[in-house]
Amino acid sequence: MSYCLNSGCNKPQNPVGTNFCTSCGTKLLLKDRYRAIAPIGEGGFGRTFLAEDADRLKAACVIKQFLPVPEIQGNSAAMQKATQLFEQEARQLLQLGEQHPQIPSLFAYFEQDKRLYLVQQYIEGQELGQNLERQQAFTEEQIRDLLNDLLPVLQFVHEHQVIHRDIKPTNIIKRKRDGKFVLIDFGISKKLTVGTGLTKTGTKAGTEGYAPIEQFRSGKAYPASDLYSLGVTCIHLLTATKLDELYDPLEGCWLWKEHLREKGKNVSSQLSQVLDKLLKDYVKERYQSADEVLKDLNAVPTPPPPKPQATTPAPPPLKPQNWRCIRTFIGHSSWVRSIAISPNGQTLASGSNDKTIKLWQVDSGKLIHTLTGHSSWVRSIAIAISPDGQTLASSSQDYSIKLWQVDSGKLIRTFTGHLSRVYSVAFSPDGQTLATGSEGHTIKLWSMDSGKLIHTLTEHSNSVYSVAFSPDGQTLVSGSDDKTIKIWRRD
Repeated sequence: MSYCLNSGCNKPQNPVGTNFCTSCGTKLLLKDRYRAIAPIGEGGFGRTFLAEDADRLKAACVIKQFLPVPEIQGNSAAMQKATQLFEQEARQLLQLGEQHPQIPSLFAYFEQDKRLYLVQQYIEGQELGQNLERQQAFTEEQIRDLLNDLLPVLQFVHEHQVIHRDIKPTNIIKRKRDGKFVLIDFGISKKLTVGTGLTKTGTKAGTEGYAPIEQFRSGKAYPASDLYSLGVTCIHLLTATKLDELYDPLEGCWLWKEHLREKGKNVSSQLSQVLDKLLKDYVKERYQSADEVLKDLNAVPTPPPPKPQATTPAPPPLKPQNWRCIRTFIGHSSWVRSIAISPNGQTLASGSNDKTIKLWQVDSGKLIHTLTGHSSWVRSIAIAISPDGQTLASSSQDYSIKLWQVDSGKLIRTFTGHLSRVYSVAFSPDGQTLATGSEGHTIKLWSMDSGKLIHTLTEHSNSVYSVAFSPDGQTLVSGSDDKTIKIWRRD
């Protein structure tokens, strides 16, 4: 089906393959490329549609149409602000989505028929708001998974001087292909004022119940404001109870623990203390960064002191070791994601978001070679140097693995076979085999002599982020975000 984007059309549904609306005559393809299929959401600033991209084999995408409600359209100042926010959302997606896999990417931003549109990546999965519609409460384990997965995303957003300002269950999607939580809808996000850690006084934005008091009272927002909204999201998901019933305005306190007890449920004191601090009314009493929350959430309780035992002579004190920085290498134009050092300690390799790998001489700090061949940035733990120090292996988001000659910097060979991002590489101790782990849940073993694929290991149910060989080369170990470590041995 094709869906007409003319808001005044009486019969917007059209047969498959139609290029002009059969009811109102409006052109159905945006930029002769994007075709709306069905509406999936509507808000104060516009409408959202599931769509397909004709230039990408009809791949799914999302169209956002700027169509403010009449109250905004009738107010020139409000209309100007709404237009600014719509363009700002496009800019935030362009800045953040290109650098983080748990934020949608921007595909296009344009005007057609005097209407603004943005096109973004489609995230297949389930909005957490659907759990609440079905009254499916989260367990403590699910809340911990949500926090551990989404807090690093928020830390990334805040480090880029952006406050989301509208965190709630309907703006979080659990992605179908890997179970990761994706943060969507940056429509009312705002830039921090550099050096102050807060946004300027301005638009009073957010969703009632989830947004903290400072957003509605003064229009200001801080990283702690997003953390408050995430805390409300957690207790809403834990209790599956209406927000109005979770807060006592007379006492000025949250009642989420009482509602849990009424249902015969409870959470650990550790999680309870974390949620209580997220939900503090005063900004200064809340966590000030996502990293602070993660530290408390995953803190290991201090064990009780050991029972006194018979005294034994104390070992001689260890001599203090002093470490100091002896050299700084400068040359990359973006984040350095991965490093490896040759077995003889003479050569350092570094992989970066600038899509290059640089080889440096450790003693002098001199840049030896710059390797350019990957079409996307080189991920963490994605470079390795062979045991003889002659070959460098690198992988990146372009699904390929490349072999380079360390001395000359020349590209030797490119391995292709993975169908998704390659996150890890490792040489066997004899240098004859290369292991690579990928987002596609697989590990591939390659012959260094022939360049041929030897074997594909497929036991993991999620992305493989790390691989390593044992010193004798007979055992391979792999780690994945399916929360498992697997050991493989040669037959």
